Amino acid sequence: MRSSFKTGLATALCLAWASTASATVEFKLGHFGAENHPSHIAAMQFAEQVEARTKGEVEVELYPNNALGSPPEVLEQVIMGVIDMSLSGQDQLAKHVPLFDTVSIPFSLSNAEHADRVLDGPFKEWAAPELEKVGLVYLSSWDWGFRQLTNSVRPILTPADVKGLKIRTPPAMTYQAAMQAIGANVQTISFSELVMAMRQGVVDGQENPIGVIYSLNLYESQKYISIINYLYSSMVHVVSTDAWGQLNEEQQQIVREESDSARLLMRKLMREEELAQIEDMRAKGIVIDEPELAPFQDMMGPAYEQIKKRVGEENFDKWIAMTKAAM
Repeated sequence: MRSSFKTGLATALCLAWASTASATVEFKLGHFGAENHPSHIAAMQFAEQVEARTKGEVEVELYPNNALGSPPEVLEQVIMGVIDMSLSGQDQLAKHVPLFDTVSIPFSLSNAEHADRVLDGPFKEWAAPELEKVGLVYLSSWDWGFRQLTNSVRPILTPADVKGLKIRTPPAMTYQAAMQAIGANVQTISFSELVMAMRQGVVDGQENPIGVIYSLNLYESQKYISIINYLYSSMVHVVSTDAWGQLNEEQQQIVREESDSARLLMRKLMREEELAQIEDMRAKGIVIDEPELAPFQDMMGPAYEQIKKRVGEENFDKWIAMTKAAM
């Protein structure tokens, strides 16, 4: 009887151990990109590769296009550990870790390659420990692009052409401060209402990366586009510390590597598509200007002062030094 009991107990323990060892970890990843946007294409690669390389031990379920809620809501839930992962805008992260607003300092990044060097290197080293304090692990920065200015009234070749125009921005301090500095009458309208606001003439213009302008067909009601590269924006791939703790070291390494691979894919797709999108909009009769940037940058003084108050002068100066070192 005792021998039979021991055998049964051993068998039960082995089965329990085997079940635990082979258990699948399932992560939810929410983001605001559309299903045809490079962000979601890159996210699909990330999910597929993580599952393949972990032999099915880690699965990532994707929720694009705000399927889990608005960007601020999704990030809040990742911080609380309710949602496992997100691709969150730097402006959303800045509400929890203010130094992320330094990435949005107008005209501090000169081109995409410059942004890559800063965000992949010194900025990540600086920001990662701060994200951990709020319950997030910083995986990588994905591209969202330089923001451009569109309107339905006139070409914008100098800051004087902006004066008085009603320009929609996200509810992000750095974006609004920059537009106000060049004379815009800043309007805050939710992203979901932007297309209708453009069509109804509620605002004269807006600012967004070329990919957003193109994919939402904003050019249909915005005849004029000015390439001013005034501010760089990124999606940041983060995972909750609770979810991260469910992975062993090997799985964590795979997730980091595949996030990096997806980051590179998104950048490639974004930048290739942007060139084609500009040419297509020009072919459709949209006026796309590339004005001299110095006059716009020269008017950023008031914006810089606001940003310094928000992030702290020391952090402001650290970002500027970082960007200069990466030129």
